Amino acid sequence: MYHDEDLLEQLTADHRSVLVHFSELSGIPSGDPQRKDLADLVIDQLVRHTRAEEQHLYPLARDRLPDGPVVVERELADHRAVEALLEELRPTHVTSPRFDRLVARLVEEVTRHAGEEEARLFPAVRAVASEAELCDLAVRARETKESSTGRPRHQPPTARPADRLPPPERSASERMRDFLSSGGPH
Repeated sequence: MYHDEDLLEQLTADHRSVLVHFSELSGIPSGDPQRKDLADLVIDQLVRHTRAEEQHLYPLARDRLPDGPVVVERELADHRAVEALLEELRPTHVTSPRFDRLVARLVEEVTRHAGEEEARLFPAVRAVASEAELCDLAVRARETKESSTGRPRHQPPTARPADRLPPPERSASERMRDFLSSGGPH
């Protein structure tokens, strides 16, 4: 099954798997414990995937692409932002309103990042690496994913991506509390 797969095919398959899980997440109602189980699975997959990219794809890109150092730094910045989201998401209870917002931000960031990699980075790397080299890297990447803990590294709060989602609606009880405490509507 894996013997003919190269690194870029393997990483693309990882992207597809995560995107399928994102789709499955959207079909599970808010607060359902299955959402948390699936989110934890996605977190594990993403962490293992990023380790493989960082150890096997990015060094190749940095060394071989004309703008390799700049490209790799941008990819690593994306990874740091996603891992900061994962750090927040992992301990968040599924019934918390933050859970769904974090999942939405994660879907947005990962979908964008994977799309950019597949459109730009992967074709550029394929052009500068041999098929044998990419197949060898696939074996090493698989070993990296298997030996990874699947736990995000701690990131400082400044590494978190901006929340581009609209603010959540205030609950009726919050509006009533504000109304009563301020003496009327604002």
